[in-house]
Amino acid sequence: MWSGSRVLVTGGRGFLGTHVVAKLRERGAAPVAVGSAEADLTDRDQTQRLFDSVRPKVVVHCAVQGGGIGWMRDHPVESGRDNALININALDAAHRCGAAMFIGASSTCCYPRTPPVPFREEDIWNGYPEPTNGPYAQSKRLMMDLGRAYFEQHGFPSAFAVLGNLYGPGDDLDPERAHVVAALIMRCLGNPEELVVWGTGRATREHLYVEDAAEGMLALGRWARPDPVNIGTGQEVSVADLALAIAKATDFRGRVRFDETKPDGQPRKVMDCSKAADQLDWRAGTSMEEGLRKTVAWYREQQNA
Repeated sequence: MWSGSRVLVTGGRGFLGTHVVAKLRERGAAPVAVGSAEADLTDRDQTQRLFDSVRPKVVVHCAVQGGGIGWMRDHPVESGRDNALININALDAAHRCGAAMFIGASSTCCYPRTPPVPFREEDIWNGYPEPTNGPYAQSKRLMMDLGRAYFEQHGFPSAFAVLGNLYGPGDDLDPERAHVVAALIMRCLGNPEELVVWGTGRATREHLYVEDAAEGMLALGRWARPDPVNIGTGQEVSVADLALAIAKATDFRGRVRFDETKPDGQPRKVMDCSKAADQLDWRAGTSMEEGLRKTVAWYREQQNA
């Protein structure tokens, strides 16, 4: 479906969007990467004018106002309000401009705080999300529910990738905005006497290499129904084990200390990714060891640039 297709990628110069654009080009598509320079997606009129000017066949929506757990905690209004507006406007503009499909990036944080483990797509709506990122998570839920509404009322197809915690080359270089893997790598490369990690280290997460995430989002082109699909590794890693793996990958030899005055966030996060495997024939192909090696190499390049 991608060969020759004009595809608008919101957030197309951002962390995830850059990799989506690269994968689209590999498939012979004609991606149009857009960001805040082209339009403020919190503004409905600007968003519609942009989408009308591009006239895409498919919209892949990666734009986000986000950051790490600290940024989310300190900016609940921006993480909730701005993302709700961005998601509503992008979905509506995609429908109004005549696109054939909308693919949206959702997040594992949309699950309730303590659902059955591993997380299954049908459990998304069964409780409030982890409060430290509740407004952001609710904006993702809103996008997915509106996708269902547009399909039921207008027959407009959409699909939503519930992504694990992303890491890889191209993540934000601002420690306040970077995802957890990137933030820990940057701290280790700074060669401090000790690596201070938020929380107890007992919380678990599922980490997804960004190129795998981009592949998973494009696999949703074969899904074309407004049901969320878990796109992850299905592998649960404790924050403590992650910190030690990053220390090894960066040759950091100092002490690792856990700051238990800081929040752990959600106790456990790992998804059941069998739907993606069975329905889309998609599986994450990058091991954490390989992904960390590539990511550390990229950060070293940025450090020496």
